[in-house]
Order: sequence, then structure tokens, then C-alpha cells
Amino acid sequence: MTLPRTPALTHADGTFLRAGRPHRVLSGSLHYFRVHPEQWADRLDRLAALGLNTVDTYVPWNFHERRPGEADFDGWRDIARFARLAQRTGLDVMVRPGPYICAEWDNGGLPAWLTGTPGMRLRTSHGPYLEAVGRWFDVLVPRLAELQAAHGGPVVAVQIENEYGSYGDDHDYVRWVRDALTGRGITELLYTADGPTPLMLDGGSLTGELAAATFGSRPEDAAALLRARRPGEPFFCAEFWNGWFDHWGEKHHVRSSDSAARDVGDILDAGGSVSLYMAHGGTNFGLWAGANHDGESLQPTVTSYDSDAPVAEHGALTPKFHALRERFAAVPGVPARPRPLPADPPLLPPAT
Repeated sequence: MTLPRTPALTHADGTFLRAGRPHRVLSGSLHYFRVHPEQWADRLDRLAALGLNTVDTYVPWNFHERRPGEADFDGWRDIARFARLAQRTGLDVMVRPGPYICAEWDNGGLPAWLTGTPGMRLRTSHGPYLEAVGRWFDVLVPRLAELQAAHGGPVVAVQIENEYGSYGDDHDYVRWVRDALTGRGITELLYTADGPTPLMLDGGSLTGELAAATFGSRPEDAAALLRARRPGEPFFCAEFWNGWFDHWGEKHHVRSSDSAARDVGDILDAGGSVSLYMAHGGTNFGLWAGANHDGESLQPTVTSYDSDAPVAEHGALTPKFHALRERFAAVPGVPARPRPLPADPPLLPPAT
């Protein structure tokens, strides 16, 4: 049964509302699966010190269910503990459960036992694919539902699929994912996120659900497109690419602090909300790094997912951190957060 939706985070007249009051979502991506659990609290503190009020994370299916029917939510995979730590830090949580997440993660988060099934048609209305996703959502989504603000938890929004407009336009499939979330207890704000082109937005968005954009430059163009396509909805950049990932053999990608702060400032000056991708990138431990293909050769991603983020891979506060912190502190209507800067990041204890 689908429950009535009474989100804690809503929107009206082009503005987010939190508990009925005008609100800016100032978010940053931090993936629990790319940070050692003993460092989750420290890294979340650093996001709060940056001036953010929200953290968002993907949920990689293949990280939790490495074998069919054997889902693991303990230890490093304890997403509930991660969310509760965020809540204690004073952060809202936005969850992006896919089922496909991209994220430069192995197989885009889809399990190898699924993608290797003969005849499988991924990210479509193909019956066997939907059945597999449904079984996974039966296990995952009730756990996320328990963490919602409606139940006293930190989760205020959940993403439907992930940049689907870059892949296809099977709206029946995207609606199925939406209904699979609400039918299993999600009552908070739902949203889609797609690249800032008409093709991508039209392919991945759903009537009646908030449409957000993902981009790294020209925020004025994205704002104009979203407002033309979705009048009355808030302008929300669900991924602002303030850095980038690296393939093996490439030079490390960097983006200047001034460039990142200028474009974030333009988003905020336009009345928008934003999520930094990444706020803290972390590490692709083991063999979890993904890969791209340029049509001729495989392009594997390196172990580091530093992404030139404001909080560096080892936890240091970079010049980009300070530039963005200053910009967030100047947002009109956002209460000042007298959060002191954290000390140098602690090292993990030696293995025993």
C-alpha cells in the first residue's frame, strides 16, 4: 500500500520549505562506502564546518548484495549508522538508491550476477530486471523509510534512479522506480537529477516530481532551462562538479577555488540550492573503482576518489574549502553556523 506523502522538505512558488519555512539546500556528497567507518563522524563534521546543512550519498547495490539474496548492512555497509551520525552532526540526508548510481563505481553499482544474466536488459521495463530490482528494494527501501524525517530520522529526500536522461527515455521504467519507492514506505520528497539539456531533462524527469540538474558550469543556462521546463519549482543543482575524477594514466584533474566558488555563488545568487559533488571524495578501496570506455579503449578509474574536493581524500581542509565556506556563510536567510574548524584529521589506529 502506498502511504500518504507528507514530506519534511517541500517546495512552493520556486522555494524549498523546511518545516514550512523558506529553506536552501546546501548539500555535499560524501559516500559512506568510500570512507572508513571510523572516519565517518570526522568527515561529516568537516562538511558541517564547511557550512552545509545536508549530506547526500548513493547506495551501491553491489556493495551490499554481492550474492543474490545475501544483503549485508553491517559494519562498513551500515547505512543507518552513517545516517544517524549525520543527524547528530546536524545534517539532513538525501539518499540516492539508484538502482543504477554511476558514481565511477564498479558496474555503476549494479551486481555482476545481475548484469551477467543472459538476455538481461538493464534500466528498462524488462520484467526480469524489474523483478530483481524489486527484490533488492524489498530489503533496502524499508531501511531507508525508517530513517525518514517523518519517523524522527534525518532523511528528507530520495532520488529516483540516476541521470536517467543520459541513458534513455523509458518513462514507464522511471515511474516504476518511483512507485517502487513510495510503495515500500518512502514519503519524503522525491526528485530526479539529469544533465542540463532538454534531451536529458525530458528523458529522465517525471511529471509531478521535482526535477534537478547536474552540471559544473554555466549555472545561469541550467537555471533558465529548469525554470522554463518546470515553472514554480526550486532551482536545484543536485550535483555541482567542483572537481573531477581521474582515469589511470591521466593527469590529476583540478579546478581552481575561485572558479568553483564563483559558479556556486552564481547558483546561490540565482536563489538556487546546491549539492557539491564531491564535498569529500574518499577512496575506491579494493577493486571497487569503476571504468569508462571512450569507444576505443577501457578507461579505468584510479583508486583515489579525491576529486579535488573541498575536504581532501585524507581529510585536510583545502583552499577550496575556505573559499566555499566563505560563500556559503554569505547566503541570505541562512542562519550562521558558528561551527569551529576541525583539527587535522586523525589517522586510523594501526591494524592489530
